[in-house]
Amino acid sequence: MFPYSWFSSAVNVSLIPIHLIGIFYVFIAFNFRPSHNSDRSYLKEWYYYNCTFQLGLGVAMIPDILVSLFNGWHYSVCQSGSLYTGILSGTVVFIWTITKIVDLFETVLLLYDARRPLTIHIVHHFLSLSYAFTFYSLNFAIHRWIVFFNLAAHVFLYAYLSGFKILNRWTPCWVAVCSSQMLQLILPFFASLSAAGKIARGAQCDANSVGLLTLQVGLAIMILLFAEFYWTRLQEFRRKNMKKHKKEMEESQSSEKEFKKRESKFAKRPSDETVIFEKDFPELRSVIFSP
Repeated sequence: MFPYSWFSSAVNVSLIPIHLIGIFYVFIAFNFRPSHNSDRSYLKEWYYYNCTFQLGLGVAMIPDILVSLFNGWHYSVCQSGSLYTGILSGTVVFIWTITKIVDLFETVLLLYDARRPLTIHIVHHFLSLSYAFTFYSLNFAIHRWIVFFNLAAHVFLYAYLSGFKILNRWTPCWVAVCSSQMLQLILPFFASLSAAGKIARGAQCDANSVGLLTLQVGLAIMILLFAEFYWTRLQEFRRKNMKKHKKEMEESQSSEKEFKKRESKFAKRPSDETVIFEKDFPELRSVIFSP
């Protein structure tokens, strides 16, 4: 059995210091700027090892996910079962909570690399830290879905940022990243609505109405922020790169051979957007998908 009671008490005691760390993090992230570009960037290694580590945590979480599904949807969103006390799931949930502190170090690496962290990056990390430590001791069954989907989304994201394009054979890599980032918020949001509905009907549920409402408001805000962010950036890059693509095609008209070569290359792509995002992978990675 995982010693959840002991760790839960320790997390409760650390809530104020953790939130002070989060506030200090926000202040540093918004105000600190390095005076020069670093000759050595550690971001790619950070993304690679994070991807590997969180993939391991996600795999270890699968047994609890399967057990919860075999016991039905109601159990999945309303019965914690061994989520917090099981050797595997309890360890994963606790480590996942602690990693929200470690995640703040990523911003330090961005600053060290002379890159300006995105506002949504800073807000997301602070809210994730606050949520993880605040909700750890509340014994919410729905926590299993939040942890699992967040781990899965991070695997896609960090794999992409480290240069490995997961699912690129079936879908453009940016689609996999954007979709996983949005689904990690949307799916738990609907699961929380289901849990709240069961509580309203008088069913037993390992959650409380106030906590679920707080969670729903937080998830809804993040869904809107992420949706607006992705839509704005994707439209911006689409306009910029479509102009670039049109100019290149006009210049290629002078050479029929070159034109056929380009036409053949683009024919393999399912859409103009795919060409756009894959051609500008390095720039897109640093501007849009820096988490």
